[in-house]
Amino acid sequence: MSKIDGLSIDFESFASGGFFLGHASIVCIPESFSIMTYLEKLMEFAAAESCGKCFPCRLGTKRAHEVLESANLGKYKIDTELFDDLLHTLESTSLCAHGGGIPLPVKNALHE
Repeated sequence: MSKIDGLSIDFESFASGGFFLGHASIVCIPESFSIMTYLEKLMEFAAAESCGKCFPCRLGTKRAHEVLESANLGKYKIDTELFDDLLHTLESTSLCAHGGGIPLPVKNALHE
């Protein structure tokens, strides 16, 4: 919560706080909703919305969804180094902001 208290709704404030305002949207998650379930649904959305033009986004978002879904079902323990590599690849090699921006909320949720 402390990071949120110092933000104003503008791109610069969000960027300095380690967030990405994107298309000026803010997602609120109820405390009763598991952050891992949210991340799974986020990657499911990202995979469905990928245009498919670049491999990192088309394959990376789908793979991230599969990993998070398996972890949430108790079938897989996430290899953090491998998952970080996947997020880094998405962030640095996707052709547009969709694939390049989707890792930020995941990294914020898992590493903060």
